[in-house]
Amino acid sequence: MAGRRALVTGGASGIGLAAVRRLLADGADVVSVDRCPPESGERACPYLTADVTVAADVTDAVHAAAALLGGPADLLVNAAGIYRIRPLLDLTPGEWDEMLAVNLRGTFLAGQAFAGGLVAAGQPGAIVNIGSTAALVADASEPTAHYNASKAGVVALTRQMAAEWAPYGIRANVVCPGVIDTPMLRLMDDPAAGQAYLETGVPLRRLGSAAEVAAVIVFLGSADASYLTAAVIPVDGGSTAI
Repeated sequence: MAGRRALVTGGASGIGLAAVRRLLADGADVVSVDRCPPESGERACPYLTADVTVAADVTDAVHAAAALLGGPADLLVNAAGIYRIRPLLDLTPGEWDEMLAVNLRGTFLAGQAFAGGLVAAGQPGAIVNIGSTAALVADASEPTAHYNASKAGVVALTRQMAAEWAPYGIRANVVCPGVIDTPMLRLMDDPAAGQAYLETGVPLRRLGSAAEVAAVIVFLGSADASYLTAAVIPVDGGSTAI
């Protein structure tokens, strides 16, 4: 990734932070964007504060990142996202709107601003959006309809980005993590239930790591994936296969 310029939303923690670390280790110049400060000690790259649901914030962040990187970013990792558990019958319109605003609207706004900058500069690039296996399968034991819907929207949005922006040399793919050891996962911490799920629902019988997801993200952003666009790649230990 030497010589590449990357912008990572949600780069302060979880999969976004793992992507920042991997990109830096592989030689990319990186700017991280989040509405929260990075974890302690994680200031290895420039950090911008922005709310991905606010169009002006996103536009300003993309322009600021270009100034910091010495040119438009040519890789966007859309990792900003939230997760909430709420049974569908109890779900409020406000909770629904919040989830789609961050996970889907945020992905749209960042992708549009990023692609617009590349098109204006006449440069190719790559987008890697973060979906979820929740976009692909339903589970009554995990009542997250608003989250599932937002991530299914990310999958459809990514495919449309790929179709519309291919003539400009912009690729777009989506990674769908399964059960990954991140702070988001710990929101639903139930050790007994978690172990039972790993034993019956994940062929590899273990949690995935954020670093393992980051490895796939970086591959999709690299020249090795130059003929790959509109792909939906589960990183889930095989859970969507059973």
